[in-house]
Amino acid sequence: MIREIKNKMDFDLLLTESDPNINLVRDYLEHGTLYGYYINNEPVSFIAVEIINGEVEIKNILTLVEYRRHGYAKALIKFIESTYNTYDTFLIGTANSSFENITFYTRLGYIYSHRIENFFLDYYPKEIIENGIQATDLIYFKKSKNGLN
Repeated sequence: MIREIKNKMDFDLLLTESDPNINLVRDYLEHGTLYGYYINNEPVSFIAVEIINGEVEIKNILTLVEYRRHGYAKALIKFIESTYNTYDTFLIGTANSSFENITFYTRLGYIYSHRIENFFLDYYPKEIIENGIQATDLIYFKKSKNGLN
């Protein structure tokens, strides 16, 4: 079952597992909405969204390690697309080094939109290394209901 998490700030430190900048996490939790996929009345997967300039931006997706590869993150993204269906454009960002995320988002119909160069160098105090590559750029993917990506 998916439902909104009202005490969203209680999960700020947990969400740093997928976004290590606590200040950014707290900012989008404050201005956005957090949903959880619940099993046995406990959230096991999370998605944070914020409406920015008339677009739905998915700011964070995290599934607890022991619950990964069960489709919970995919279900949460589909839930967001359905819940926010009055909006045309959905955005999601990830690091240039996050190959698994890039593949996952493109399989869900998101296409490359744009990048913010040096985002992870400018906003993250510690370097992030994934797949043997340093995260430098924030890469955005988008999906538009009207098909004009």
